[in-house]
Amino acid sequence: DGLVFGLQPVSTSIGGSGGDLGFGMVQPSLGVEFDTYQNLDYNDPAFDHITIIRDGVLNHTLSGGALAGPVSANAMEPNIEDCQYHPLRITWDAPAQTLSVYFDCELRLTYTADLVNEVFGGDPLVFWGFTAATGGLNNTHEVCFAYTSFLDELTDQTICPGEAVQLEASGGLSYQWTPMAGLSDPTIANPIASPDTTTLYTVVITDDCGIPFTDDVLITVDNNQFSAVLIPPADLPNPVPPGSVLELSVMVDSMAGDDYTYLWSSSLGGPFSDPQVADPSFTASTTATGTETLSVVVSSAAGCTQTLTLSFEVGGPIYLIPNLFSPNGDQTNDVFGVFTPVRLDDYQCKVFNRWGQLVFTSTDPTEFWTGDFQGEPAPADYYIYAIEFKVGDRVVKERGGLTLVR
Repeated sequence: DGLVFGLQPVSTSIGGSGGDLGFGMVQPSLGVEFDTYQNLDYNDPAFDHITIIRDGVLNHTLSGGALAGPVSANAMEPNIEDCQYHPLRITWDAPAQTLSVYFDCELRLTYTADLVNEVFGGDPLVFWGFTAATGGLNNTHEVCFAYTSFLDELTDQTICPGEAVQLEASGGLSYQWTPMAGLSDPTIANPIASPDTTTLYTVVITDDCGIPFTDDVLITVDNNQFSAVLIPPADLPNPVPPGSVLELSVMVDSMAGDDYTYLWSSSLGGPFSDPQVADPSFTASTTATGTETLSVVVSSAAGCTQTLTLSFEVGGPIYLIPNLFSPNGDQTNDVFGVFTPVRLDDYQCKVFNRWGQLVFTSTDPTEFWTGDFQGEPAPADYYIYAIEFKVGDRVVKERGGLTLVR
């Protein structure tokens, strides 16, 4: 029988079949009827027709059944059931309060009224869509949306200098963007835009009927550029012993304020004290060696980013335990303990003489044995040590011999 383009608030009605086109008794509502079957009891004309109706009244002899029309859908062809798509355009001019219906590129109907107040009780928000139905016969009803002005509006975007963004228009047979500066192709629906400065682009979308639609999109180029520098630790050893703690920092020079975010990462998996600050401490991996690359992504409030890197080698011994020392005051090999640039946790050091007597003990990795025992210099001899500590998550246990030379 046909279909209806309808506007309605929430309704519990399911419409009706046959001549009601799935829209019968849907109220309050406003519909544009496209009827392809002559229902004599509804006072339908013999030709396929368009009518503007109210409150789901499809019978043209009743109130609301013909606010405007019926008129032939196509002025030159009474039958539009030809298995072809027909261009349809429905517009609402709010200031003029006029609803217009274009079919096959021709204006067929207009209706002027205060629809918000007269039909929908002052509610300007309604649902929209299509219904269709058949009765004793069958037919195919299809709707393909090319362009909806209230859904397809372009979205303004902000980019950083040198970046690009893809513009997205739709629903047209042809497109023309202006200005052309910064566009990959001003005649396609989705050109790439890379303007040097903030630019308002306008697109004229022409549909199958030659009717132009215009839309704008503002591409803002954030010119508040910033310069960031990763400051390496002073006296960075080469290689960096595993477990070493390095102090890092990033300096940002900018006129855009101080609103920046930071995200650090490590190629070898070493931990940061806080990967989201400008100046974290970093502990070199104790489980992997080789080239370590530290990266930090600095982001501005506008989303512009800079990536900074620092590379160095991680390797060599984590610690050194001597097997000989000479506490003679010459400041060379004068003390015994664990020599390391890294932090030691759960530290315990014990030294025994050859008879098993404990001559030195400490839980402080910065405290070394000076070769004294009970306030007197220990004799030159061979001693045994037992040392335990943690480097990161790694537990170290060392046992060995030590020669004291005087």
